Amino acid sequence: MKDIPLFSSRTQKTIAKQVLLGFAIAIILGSLFLSIPQMTQSGKISYIDAVFTSTSAICVTGLIVQDTPTYFTDLGKIVILILIQIGGLGIMTVGSIFGLILGRKIQIRDKFYINTSFGSKQPFSASKFFMVIAGTTFTIEFIAFIIMSAIFHFKHLYSIKTSMTFSLFHTVSAFCNAGFTLYSKSFENFASDIPLNLVLMFLIVLGGIGFPVISEIITFRRIKHFSLHAKVVMIATASLIAAGAVVFFLLEFKNPESIANRTLSTKILASFFQSVTARTAGFNTMNIGRLNPATVFFLTLLMFIGASPGGTGGGIKTTTFVAVTAGGLSSIRGRSEVTLLKRKLPSSLIYRALTLTIAATALIIISTIGILVFERYSLKEVLFEVVSAFGTVGLSTGITPALSTPSKIILILTMYIGRIGISTLSVAIAIRGIVNKITHPEETITIG
Repeated sequence: MKDIPLFSSRTQKTIAKQVLLGFAIAIILGSLFLSIPQMTQSGKISYIDAVFTSTSAICVTGLIVQDTPTYFTDLGKIVILILIQIGGLGIMTVGSIFGLILGRKIQIRDKFYINTSFGSKQPFSASKFFMVIAGTTFTIEFIAFIIMSAIFHFKHLYSIKTSMTFSLFHTVSAFCNAGFTLYSKSFENFASDIPLNLVLMFLIVLGGIGFPVISEIITFRRIKHFSLHAKVVMIATASLIAAGAVVFFLLEFKNPESIANRTLSTKILASFFQSVTARTAGFNTMNIGRLNPATVFFLTLLMFIGASPGGTGGGIKTTTFVAVTAGGLSSIRGRSEVTLLKRKLPSSLIYRALTLTIAATALIIISTIGILVFERYSLKEVLFEVVSAFGTVGLSTGITPALSTPSKIILILTMYIGRIGISTLSVAIAIRGIVNKITHPEETITIG
């Protein structure tokens, strides 16, 4: 297969429609499957709840309106797991795989979307993409599945069948940053389990940093250096995890409802776990509804930032956050150029990062106001749920199941737009390339 050049303005509408429509169809199909009587213990589920669950799975969010382990049958859980894996890999990934199986050539619009979403500026090879995505994903999940099965079987004395079942579900859910679990209280009962926590955090981080970075890590011995993108992602990820763990530890240290009465090792482990999972994974070892308001607000900020481009997580992405921060610092220092790790960032990238951040903020504000109109929950609770939906995180203070139908619809749209709309907007901005041929007179306005 020949490499295809990246940018073509004629692909803009096709890309947007293909991505938006693809995810919408997957969500609808998922909701129809979940509506089948054999999928639930009671044999029935309201369609709005089926759509909500399907959207949460496809968008790898993890917010739930029905308790996954008790409400759904084994068949229903299998459907949810399949939806999570499809959402994690991405509609375009699956489309590329099917294209290779059927032997057809990958169209330029398919190549362009996948390449742009991974932040690359080089021509894209469909065969290499398939090998990196499919091979790396299933290899990582399989290795983690073996390790987690051993932990459940030998440490927690689960039967081999149960160990494998729980390991498979949580391995896929963790790597895809989905947050769905087979435990009603997530991993609260495993807060002190160091091996299990480490495996889950490892999967979450790998899924969140993105396949381009994973690919560079795998091939580092050959290429001998990392790209600026990989460096920024790894530094930002490590910094946010460390900062999140320290802040969580300090804010919750004396909270008897979380880590105050735990051993020091559990306090440190729980702090790191919640910092990692707030980056769009959705698991929790502490009851989020009992955390201090300051901690909840800080977790909200981490959820807003999210994971990295090309990964299975959501949010505005670490690179967007870094670009906006770098632009702000350059302005404060009075510099005309924005530099990062001794590299100059193009002004178009800074503008795109600002646009995405503003769009995300606007979406969160509108969704929060919308839910507050229909509900009587506090601003803190509603804002946390909305940001969790936008960032496709899945952490919750516990109010989601009790929301009214209009509020559920708002969260469905927030998950969908947060997962698909923001990425599509990023692609649309990148490929417009419209040159303004009209020059307007310049004049300033007062700022501040």
